[in-house]
Amino acid sequence: MSDESWEEQFRQFLRKTGEDFRRTGEDIKAEAQKLLDAAMDPERQQRVRNRLNELSLWARKTAQGVAGAVEDATSKAQTAFQRATDKVAEAPGEGPAAASAAHKPAATAKKARRAKSKAAKPRRKIGGKRKR
Repeated sequence: MSDESWEEQFRQFLRKTGEDFRRTGEDIKAEAQKLLDAAMDPERQQRVRNRLNELSLWARKTAQGVAGAVEDATSKAQTAFQRATDKVAEAPGEGPAAASAAHKPAATAKKARRAKSKAAKPRRKIGGKRKR
């Protein structure tokens, strides 16, 4: 193949590719213009605004409903906690303080036994040199 025929084929390829790019660019421009016209349509914009207003009203009502449910749950929990603390306060000798006081004599007896067992046995030396 001669250099001239190769150059001519390359020029034809570039012309054809350039035309394809130009046509594609025009198609893209036409589609973009259609989309822009549709977006700028006052009727369509009004429909979008109406839908956004409906959505914001729904979100506000839902948030208020959630806040009310949380408030109710908090109130119930507070009431239950108050009742539980009242029951503990009404029953002296049955609460946690009474339980720990009941276990103190046993703990004291264990300490006394340990002290006696240690005092009865001589202390063992551990390691070190033997004295002469």
